[in-house]
Amino acid sequence: MEDQVEILIIGSGFGGAVAAKRLAEAGRNVLMLERGPWRNTVPMQSTGIGDLAPLPQGRHAFTYGVRSIRSRFLKNEIVLNRKGFVEAYLGDGVNVICSSNVGGGSHIYAAVLGRPSDPNYWNGRHPDISQDQMGRYYDEMLTLLGARPISPDDMVPNSIDQTNYNGELSNAGLKNAPIGILFPREPGRAAKVTSENGVERWECDMKNNSFLGSPSGAKTTLDFSLIWPAMQHGLVVRDLCEVKSIRKLRRNEGSSMRYEVRYRNHRSGLEGRVLSEKVILAAGGVNTVRLLMESRDVDNGLDGMPRLGYRFGTNGGFFGFWKENSDRDLTVGTPLCGPFKIKHSPSKSAQMLRASIQGIDEIPIPRLLKKWLRKNSFIVAIGGDDGNGLMTMRYGRFNIRYNKNENSVYREISEEIKGIEALTKTRVYAPGAPVTVQPIGGACLGTSTFDGVVDANGEVFDNPGLYVADAAALPEPPGAPPSLSIAVWSAHVADRLLESK
Repeated sequence: MEDQVEILIIGSGFGGAVAAKRLAEAGRNVLMLERGPWRNTVPMQSTGIGDLAPLPQGRHAFTYGVRSIRSRFLKNEIVLNRKGFVEAYLGDGVNVICSSNVGGGSHIYAAVLGRPSDPNYWNGRHPDISQDQMGRYYDEMLTLLGARPISPDDMVPNSIDQTNYNGELSNAGLKNAPIGILFPREPGRAAKVTSENGVERWECDMKNNSFLGSPSGAKTTLDFSLIWPAMQHGLVVRDLCEVKSIRKLRRNEGSSMRYEVRYRNHRSGLEGRVLSEKVILAAGGVNTVRLLMESRDVDNGLDGMPRLGYRFGTNGGFFGFWKENSDRDLTVGTPLCGPFKIKHSPSKSAQMLRASIQGIDEIPIPRLLKKWLRKNSFIVAIGGDDGNGLMTMRYGRFNIRYNKNENSVYREISEEIKGIEALTKTRVYAPGAPVTVQPIGGACLGTSTFDGVVDANGEVFDNPGLYVADAAALPEPPGAPPSLSIAVWSAHVADRLLESK
């Protein structure tokens, strides 16, 4: 199968979905390829799209939880289920969890949409980009995603004010970030609502809108909030289509096509290719860099990019099991509670959050185990690291190298965890290597090939017409949940592309 399109978007997370919506609404000819499936949720059922894959809920937690595993020791991935929910990268000193869905990481994120911890995050990155210029996108994206901060009137269970261990934990001075969740108009009474696009969803019942997805649609995911509306403006989406390579074409007279993209359709088992004038790569922070490396180093399809793979960061990613043994049911509430720190914390950048263990009601595990899990939680930490990790491709093997000991934020996190354990008389169990769901960088914004991979338009140096619109292009970890900043960058890239023609 061969297609010719004006703009091809690879990936449907915050980087791909935002760009797709803006470009489709501007009347451009846009095709989106996504390796994951559409997920079976109330909103997507209301659209009439067929062949919806289950979320990893109930018995499907064991069969649809993991898509694949990649490791620096393996040349090829180990695929468990091509309709699985997440992919694990086992790197050198770091492990990364990536999602695989139409809507990308919005299914697995906690709906927290925070601005960078540095109010001047975008200044000094490029002469053609400023904080004032980029700042206008933040409010626009929050409105687009229907996000707002939690208020006391929402009566959210298990807030940090209710579970602060008699004041030993504190959120004083920490930002109350907007949340992309549809809170009930009448607290405690979730109702079904219909959007202006005819999409149905339920208001949040505070029970099951976390890292295993949001079956009710209470959490704002990109499949129904951005991608479906973009399809009403002509966007074409092909799910379960995994891109394998990107190759620059020789410019022929009479043809405007610049790139050939080869992919595998996992539904039909057939190979396909698309010829496109412009390609927007938004496959996720890790997979975007991997695709660029494989296309350049293995398939010899792309040129240059000497800084590709540099400035990888984890955004201070930390994930551990928090044995609280609470007398509360901690599974009720929002996906994340916080941020918070210990009282009189010396930490400058690290922030802690409680992650509720939601979605366990229908999982076929012993009742006593469920009862025990309700008393406990996961603990998550974020904070700007130094972005000094490295992604490489050698002998066809992709690797991520990262040393947490070279990043001061992990010393802060370690001290904060020790303080939490001592003050609350609880225990936190975590692996030695960081586990992050927020990989940043590797194809960073820069002023030239000497300090970056993409320019102020998001266009790859040495490869005109090829753009990076996701976390891989961010100049450094934002120190806050990155989804909002990715959306802002994607909107900027789409607008620059629209202005160029």
